Amino acid sequence: MKKLSLLTLVFVLFILTSGASAKVTYTVKKGDNLYDIAKKFHVSTKDLEKANKVGAKNLKPGTKLVIPGKNSRIEKANKKSVQESAEPAVSSKPLAGKTAAIRTTDAQTLKAEDKGAAETTKTSSDSGKYHTVRKGDTLKGIARKYSVSASDIKALNGLKSAKLRTGQKLMVRQAGPRTYAVRKGDTLTKIAKKFDMDADDLMEINELPSPSLKVGQKLYLDEKQDVVNVDQKYLIMANNIEAEIKKVSESADFAEMTTQDKLVVFARKLLNIPYKFGGNTILGIDCSAYVKKVYGLLGVELPRTAREQFNEGQQIAKEELSIGDLVFFKTYASFPSHVGIYLGNNLFIHASSKGKKVTINSLDTPYYFKRFIGAKRLISGAGENDLASADPSS
Repeated sequence: MKKLSLLTLVFVLFILTSGASAKVTYTVKKGDNLYDIAKKFHVSTKDLEKANKVGAKNLKPGTKLVIPGKNSRIEKANKKSVQESAEPAVSSKPLAGKTAAIRTTDAQTLKAEDKGAAETTKTSSDSGKYHTVRKGDTLKGIARKYSVSASDIKALNGLKSAKLRTGQKLMVRQAGPRTYAVRKGDTLTKIAKKFDMDADDLMEINELPSPSLKVGQKLYLDEKQDVVNVDQKYLIMANNIEAEIKKVSESADFAEMTTQDKLVVFARKLLNIPYKFGGNTILGIDCSAYVKKVYGLLGVELPRTAREQFNEGQQIAKEELSIGDLVFFKTYASFPSHVGIYLGNNLFIHASSKGKKVTINSLDTPYYFKRFIGAKRLISGAGENDLASADPSS
């Protein structure tokens, strides 16, 4: 009987060791970057680079990346299972009962750990800043979960009562962006490494023309317009904007509009939503995601990045610009790194890290005038007429 128990234990150890060694991998696709992949799997860019000995410069489609730290919970559960299985058995009947108990306990443990991991992931992904109301949620319960007061949540979201609706997005915590003052001997790479960031991200967030820094220079370590640092009107707008777009697109007047006019309607419906580096939702969006979303509402699918979008459509001279054309700029890198949509009258609409939101600027603004590198036309009929109503104050 002891021999049988020993053989059983060896077999269990073999199976569990095999399971624990399984690694989670991801195959890089066109348009992917380390920041987005790390965010998708809830790991840091630094850990992803270290585990695969790869950087932003040499990331290629087809590369298989190992996602670090994704089998730790399985290993933990397996270790517990092995310890339980190693306990001596008095007879075959108790052993059978014990095995069943082990299976039940192990399944419960793994389930509990997975649930805990899911909660942690949720918290880390939205950093405790927003909460989507679920069935059964109460204002007091949500406040308790995020260690804030119910009155604070009401104030942040402009709520007049404690009544909530399922699916409603609530701001639960508000905080300003982190900054860092450059010191003697600092480099962009050193600062990025110190705060577990990517140097390219740091350049884009701060719209740096080059990696050169000055002592005393203030750098933003988070997006200048962090999604939690917005006025409560943005949250209210986010809850209603999709419905507004749907209503407009189904109206009789909309059906009679030209393609350019439809594009401007959609573009302006998203005016003033907050900028968020890497963001692609109404609660926070970056320049290329904004352009992709607006064109997507017209049924035109675009790549995710400004660099890729620059390869789409027909090249247009600056003096031939018309409504709906994409305008491109070099900001933090040598390649196209910023994009907007031309509105006419030398104005364009874009998600601006500098303006902290989707806004309208003139191409003659010194910052954009110096960095303009070209334009692309994606929709037929452009060049018919400009909209005189497209002005920054409207």
